[in-house]
Amino acid sequence: MKKILLPLLALCMVMMLTACGGSGEQSGKQTAQAYLDQDSKAVIVTTVDLTDGWSVEFARGAAYIYDTEITEGLESTAMLVTLDKQVYEEHMAEAAKAEDYTEADGGAYYTSESGEQNYLAAVDGKAYVLITANSEADIKDIVSRVDLAIE
Repeated sequence: MKKILLPLLALCMVMMLTACGGSGEQSGKQTAQAYLDQDSKAVIVTTVDLTDGWSVEFARGAAYIYDTEITEGLESTAMLVTLDKQVYEEHMAEAAKAEDYTEADGGAYYTSESGEQNYLAAVDGKAYVLITANSEADIKDIVSRVDLAIE
């Protein structure tokens, strides 16, 4: 029995290590993924590209994105939050008034009165997100790092 069990166990370990490490090495892309609850109708699956030293912290309904390694006291470069439909619509009304309002990448880009860069999007018409970034950040680069899907 040991002669059969040990080789099978070793094979399983090799397959698990290959599955964990192989996908990142083949594509050259490191990612982190989490489920951000919206409501009973939809759950947002968020994947963030971490190549080039980026990092992310997930919390229920939010993701904090950093353009470097996370250290104590460091403020995030950008924050992604989930919104309910009414709050999304309020933000969209504010966005439409902004001078730099543009629609692209499945959502709307605009700068708030406080100077934050924003990206507002409806995901499959079921869930809503707002990504805010500090004024020095490149919001389009940040949005290109985030993949949102409904599960």
